[in-house]
Amino acid sequence: MLSIEKAKNLLKEKNVRLTPQRLELINILSKDNKHWTVDEIYHVLNENMPSVSITTVYNNVHLFTELQLLKEIQFGEGLSKYEWKKEEHYHIVCSDCGEIVDIWYPTLREVEAFAKSISKFIISSHNLQFYGTCQQCSKA
Repeated sequence: MLSIEKAKNLLKEKNVRLTPQRLELINILSKDNKHWTVDEIYHVLNENMPSVSITTVYNNVHLFTELQLLKEIQFGEGLSKYEWKKEEHYHIVCSDCGEIVDIWYPTLREVEAFAKSISKFIISSHNLQFYGTCQQCSKA
C-alpha cells in the first residue's frame, strides 16, 4: 500500500507544493479502505477545512489520479469513484446500492498475460469488475 510518506515524497519530486489542503486530502484518502466520490471527499475535507472549495477537491483528485496516488474507478454515465493506490485488486459492485468490495485473487493477473499472448498487444493495464447484489440489498 502507498504510504503517506511515499505520497509526500512523490509530490515533492514532481515539484507539487504540499499545501495544507493536499496534506489533509492525503490523510483522509489514505486512512480508509474506501471508494470515494468527489462529493464525499469534499464533505469530509470541508469538516476540517470549511474554506475549501469543491473546485480545489476536483483539481487535487485529478492531480492525485494523474500521479497515480489515486485510482479512478469508472462506472459509466460520468460516475467515478476514487481509491487510494494499493496493490492490484478487483471489485465486486452491488447493482442495487453501488457498494464496492475489494477482492484480491492472484491468478486473475494471468488473464492479462493471456490477452497479451493472443493479441500481441503491449498491455498497459486492465480492469475487471464483478456485479451482483450485496447481502443487505438481497434481504430487502
